[in-house]
Amino acid sequence: MALARGLTLRDDHAFEQRTATILAILDDLGSPSLDDTGKADALRRFHVEVDIGEAPLAIQARFRYLEWWSRDGRGWRLTKYQYDYFDRVHRSRLAYHRHHLAGEPDLLHIHCEPSGKPPSARHFRAYEVDLLEAHEELAALYVSGRAIDCAGLRPLRVD
Repeated sequence: MALARGLTLRDDHAFEQRTATILAILDDLGSPSLDDTGKADALRRFHVEVDIGEAPLAIQARFRYLEWWSRDGRGWRLTKYQYDYFDRVHRSRLAYHRHHLAGEPDLLHIHCEPSGKPPSARHFRAYEVDLLEAHEELAALYVSGRAIDCAGLRPLRVD
């Protein structure tokens, strides 16, 4: 399960095990919704999200995770992702993305939108993360109650 050039899962069973793990973790926060399309196709879209708080007015946070997978000779290969945390209390957002951007395929970047002021850049440099790694970091930020802070992030020069 290496992350270099994308996560690879060897078969449908491994994909389903990973899905069950993700849902169990998110279930601790609320009631996750899952949309997993393309299981029998060459391309697969995995979308899971969970809101914390009662909808619609008292939602404190939203975790939204999207992944796109392609089937190849080795199994399912992660081709792009968007792991987003929306802090509704502080009206801010932090996200890890890997997708086509500014003419570059598979560009890793962070979106950081702090509360009360425009971000210093539209996109920031990032490194490859797995959904579970991203969730661990984003959930810890939510639990801490701290506002999202973009300090220390380096702008990505594609804008």
